[in-house]
Amino acid sequence: MGRQTRAKAHGSGRVLLPNWVVLFAVLILLLSGKAMCDTDPLDCSDDDDNDGIISTPGVPVCSEEDRNALLQFKASISSDPNNVLADWQASRTNCCDWTGVTCDGSTGRVVRLKLPNQDLQGTLSPDLSALSSLQVLILDNNDFSGTIPSSFGNLTSLQRLCLSNIPSLSGPIPDSFGQLSSLQLMDLRSDALTGPLPSSFGEMTSLRNLHLYGNQISGPIPESFGLLSQLYNADLGHNQISGRIADGFAFGLGSLINLYLNNNKITGLPDNLSNLTSLQWLDLSNNPLESGDAVKGIATAPLISQIELESCGISGPFPAWVSILPQPDITQISDEVTPSLDLANNAISGAIPAALGNLTNLQYLDLQNNQLNGSIPTSFAQLQSLQGFNVSYNQLSGEIPQVSPFITFDKSSYTPGNSGLCGLPLAPCA
Repeated sequence: MGRQTRAKAHGSGRVLLPNWVVLFAVLILLLSGKAMCDTDPLDCSDDDDNDGIISTPGVPVCSEEDRNALLQFKASISSDPNNVLADWQASRTNCCDWTGVTCDGSTGRVVRLKLPNQDLQGTLSPDLSALSSLQVLILDNNDFSGTIPSSFGNLTSLQRLCLSNIPSLSGPIPDSFGQLSSLQLMDLRSDALTGPLPSSFGEMTSLRNLHLYGNQISGPIPESFGLLSQLYNADLGHNQISGRIADGFAFGLGSLINLYLNNNKITGLPDNLSNLTSLQWLDLSNNPLESGDAVKGIATAPLISQIELESCGISGPFPAWVSILPQPDITQISDEVTPSLDLANNAISGAIPAALGNLTNLQYLDLQNNQLNGSIPTSFAQLQSLQGFNVSYNQLSGEIPQVSPFITFDKSSYTPGNSGLCGLPLAPCA
């Protein structure tokens, strides 16, 4: 079903409040984490005003140690087609004036190095680890080769690490990354990284946003992953992560909202995910699950709303846990999350359980290409929030619920397949 977005509907009425009430509400927001979205290190945007880094103002003078480290980095670059490093000259002693470099005004230490989208070729110089005050490193969308230096683990002030879309960047994620206790954002997506996730991951206790999509990372997810109590977004899709996820995985991930594990070799989840008190979106599509019951723990996550289990090899009767999924209040759910259930392209057989009609928050339900038979339950008339529905390529029969939204869906929601179905939008029942 893809990564969908939606917007909640709000009433159009306006209520005028006294000024003191408005001012008090603003103060509360400013004191809360939600008011800090403009400084939240969510992505690798090349915008100094929105990267969450505060440096002391002043006229900085580059430290000798940092200048030498940057010159070593330049020496490791074999091609600079945009001449972005043209002003990185030994004769220009103040490296704070060099392209892509930002220094702290009082110390002269480099706090940002941003050179994305420059087609730079070469290797990542281990000498960058001498930038001991570096807080932001953005080198994504370049053409570096080789591995990530283990010395990068010495960048203990680092808060944002962006090395994505570097297709020749290979080798493992260094175990030394466990030393990056200040790191909040790690973006290594669409590289060529291999090997297992290091067990030291659990030591990156400030990590909030993790992107490892589209690498060749293998092996199980280490139990130490469950120690990342600040993590709210984790995308590990399109790797070779394997096995059943260990029970310890869910131990301390109380902040996790989005978990993408699609297109791996995962066989199951812990039976109890109740500690994942914030989890709303789980994508496990295209994994070889042992059975439908191998993911029954999903029903224990109290806010789970968007579930993607397409092409997971689930066979046999409809998984019983689906009928007891929680129905959180829509106001508790992120705007990025669409209440949905995707079980398409499996081998689920038998009847659709009537209890599925109790999932009244659902906006999308995809059951296409299974082996379902019997009728569409009359209880589905309760699913008044549905915006998308597909049961094609099954063996269903009987009358389609003759209520909105089912009579308004396109015929392709029901066919091909299901030759015994009748009623709008198909032919009338005999």
